[in-house]
Amino acid sequence: MTKTSRRNRFRLKILRALRPWHRRLGLVSALFILLLVLTGVAINHSDDFGLDQTPVTQSWLLDYYGIPAPTHVAQFSTLDNHNLPALYITDNLLWQNKRVILEGSQTLISAGYAANMLVAIDAQQLYLFDAEGHLQETQSSSTGLPADLLALAVVGDRVWLKTGSGVYQADKQLIDWLRIEPFKPLSWLMSAPQVNAEFIQHARSAHLNWQRVILDLHSGRLFGALTVWLWDLFALALLLVSLSGFWIWYKQKPPR
Repeated sequence: MTKTSRRNRFRLKILRALRPWHRRLGLVSALFILLLVLTGVAINHSDDFGLDQTPVTQSWLLDYYGIPAPTHVAQFSTLDNHNLPALYITDNLLWQNKRVILEGSQTLISAGYAANMLVAIDAQQLYLFDAEGHLQETQSSSTGLPADLLALAVVGDRVWLKTGSGVYQADKQLIDWLRIEPFKPLSWLMSAPQVNAEFIQHARSAHLNWQRVILDLHSGRLFGALTVWLWDLFALALLLVSLSGFWIWYKQKPPR
């Protein structure tokens, strides 16, 4: 057997062994490329698709990201005026219907409408909004607000506060606070006994949007550090497919 024939037989053996692996790696690489293309297009057009404004509502995905349900949830009724948006509190967030209008520095206590304003409190601050939910003013002890707030009441157009040191009434401009004993027991704004379960899920999903999920999927971070290495292996597979494809083409190229 001549050296040329032995060389040809060796080359054929390599080609036969290489073709199945080239096809398998090509299939895996094609799936990987398809994933990168789809997620890349979604990322480039995330504003057009509204991905940054679309919350993730799937409980299993929220669980996977470690996003818990809020620990403190309150729903304040507006039965006296059905035209007013519902008010919710989840931990340090204040919501008008399903829109966040305030992220406080600590857990919020109560909220309600007073005349053409919206009032909310935490233990040390009072927040004033217009009826559309735009923050207008924040009061604290430095502006004369009583400390250690416990509850909020709205009687007519007057705002009352229950504190650790007594009950206070605001003037009509909500500037000065006078410690006073009310003539009759006040109806402090209390949370509804049951909070809308759908809203609780919505409040939880507000911490995660689809843009974040697709970015993590595109980069390989969605499934943790090991997936980043898996993405590197896919990239290596693409390199091997390219090299093996070139080698097969080169060896099967007809002589000139």
